[in-house]
Amino acid sequence: MRGTGPTGRRKFAGKGWAIAGAMAVLMVASASGVLGQDTAAGLTGASRPDDVIMARQLLMDAIESEMTPIDLAVGGRQMPLADLKARAYMINTLLTAFPHLFPPETKPVTAPDGTPGATSATMAVWDDFDKFYDGAQDAAAAAFDASQAADFAQFQAPAARLRAACDACHKQYTQTVDHTAPPR
Repeated sequence: MRGTGPTGRRKFAGKGWAIAGAMAVLMVASASGVLGQDTAAGLTGASRPDDVIMARQLLMDAIESEMTPIDLAVGGRQMPLADLKARAYMINTLLTAFPHLFPPETKPVTAPDGTPGATSATMAVWDDFDKFYDGAQDAAAAAFDASQAADFAQFQAPAARLRAACDACHKQYTQTVDHTAPPR
């Protein structure tokens, strides 16, 4: 473990590649500059909404990568507790940042030809953003609780809460788009 972060929580060594990749995308999107004259520098939601959508998709992919071993362990596969706790802490970190990647400019849109836009998020995110935000923070708290477990028995309950929070969020806030289906 390394030192404590600004919130006083212990930081785990390793697994930094996931957050580093997501943050690199955000930094590139931010540093790219602004094309329009009517937008302030740094408002990537306004100047590059597709980049912001991609950043949150990459962040969610990283969360899912970290979550898979946790699900397997809760399902009965033997895994080192230290690895599971590190993964849970990484998920906590990623979920804490996640809701900040939903500026209004990234709401779902339909192209003039009827094809769906770049996001799989539903309008429910923006219809009640506080509920979405609170759900992400609750899931982050469950991940943090799992990261602090003294043993596997203490790990299981918050890990199960985390999976339930993920499933509930996906059910309410994402849509599945079949990109292989022929256009209507």
